[in-house]
Amino acid sequence: MNYNGKKTDKNKIYEVLDKPHILEELYQSEPDSFKKIILSLAKENSESKVLQVWKARLEYTSKFVIEGFISPMAVFIIAIVFGLLIRVPEFFIDYEWYYPRFVPFMTMLSPSVYFLYKNRNTKVSITIAIFSLITILYVSLLPEINQSSSVSMALIHLPLTFLSLLAFSFLQEDWHQEIKRVAFIKYCGEIFILTVLILLGGGVFSALVVGLFEMQDLSIEDLYMQNIGILGVSSAPLVATYLYDSVLKRETFITTLLAKIFAPLFTFFVFSYLSVMVFMGNTPFLNRDFLIVFNGLLIVVLAIVIFSIVNRTRDGSIIFSDYINISLIFITLVINLLALSAIIFRLFEFGLSPNRFTVLGVNFLVFTHLSIMALAYIKVVTNKADILYLKSKVVQYLPIYAVWFAFISFFMPLFFSFT
Repeated sequence: MNYNGKKTDKNKIYEVLDKPHILEELYQSEPDSFKKIILSLAKENSESKVLQVWKARLEYTSKFVIEGFISPMAVFIIAIVFGLLIRVPEFFIDYEWYYPRFVPFMTMLSPSVYFLYKNRNTKVSITIAIFSLITILYVSLLPEINQSSSVSMALIHLPLTFLSLLAFSFLQEDWHQEIKRVAFIKYCGEIFILTVLILLGGGVFSALVVGLFEMQDLSIEDLYMQNIGILGVSSAPLVATYLYDSVLKRETFITTLLAKIFAPLFTFFVFSYLSVMVFMGNTPFLNRDFLIVFNGLLIVVLAIVIFSIVNRTRDGSIIFSDYINISLIFITLVINLLALSAIIFRLFEFGLSPNRFTVLGVNFLVFTHLSIMALAYIKVVTNKADILYLKSKVVQYLPIYAVWFAFISFFMPLFFSFT
């Protein structure tokens, strides 16, 4: 580390304690040496506020640094293994039976293996391995999908259950820390965007490859899609995880930008949609398709609100996006109440079914979560709480979703006797 051409020691640090820009330059030039000196000085001089601030900053950074390393070859091997697990059984088992049961949750399991391999936590690895084996046995024994709507709902929710398992492999022993849960939500948003980009790029590449061979009168579409294509699709979340975690060092902010763009657009759209619905006299009470649209809109808006909140910086001031977010939450609560009313009406009108039970539960969970966030946001905009309080209310609710997904995946078919 150099300052005016000389190697910086403790004395040089003392000389520039009142020059913040020089301290920052020293830190940026040789962070490791600077950190070692600062921590030593802070220990010797507990009265120096400048040194204590730097100590807190450096220790905070080091506490949340991304540990571990995983090579591209290891990622390639994980992708190949899961690709074979998806492809090879097709030669021995009916793919129409095998794919809906195993492919979705295996696609979610591969990023979990990435984090298990990277962090090497034996206890977490054994737990996830046992849960995965139990799941394989369970889905193998389930009746045919076309004979049971409860089984269909269970298989739809199984990837979401394994998303909870991915959270466990990501958080590991820090699963109870709220700041780590916030990091996982950011991870989910970023890999979703990266996965979509990878699939779009892969689709263009595949179309070019197949097209070029067809120009030579060689039809390779079936061969390509059954082998290369399915491997690419199934490994896309794994590759996205590697890019975000190891290549981009978790420093992308795509979801932050998209949330800022779409939050005001959805606020205007949802308000307009409700106004048109009232004017036209349409209701979701008797129109099943209308109710499906309502629930789809609910999930999308919930995601936008959550990503807007978790990416909100803690600067102490209330900004325009905060008022947009709270408006979007309250408008969405109106939609949620209408959807809940429609589902309860359909329950009394047509009776209880696995689909209605599942949709009712999801709507109730989302309504409760949105209400909690709305009350927390009111405290933030009235300066009775800071943004960290709001983020805590977002992430404290996540285990409830995990329990619900597991219940639908493993217990609801039993509750309805697989009907």
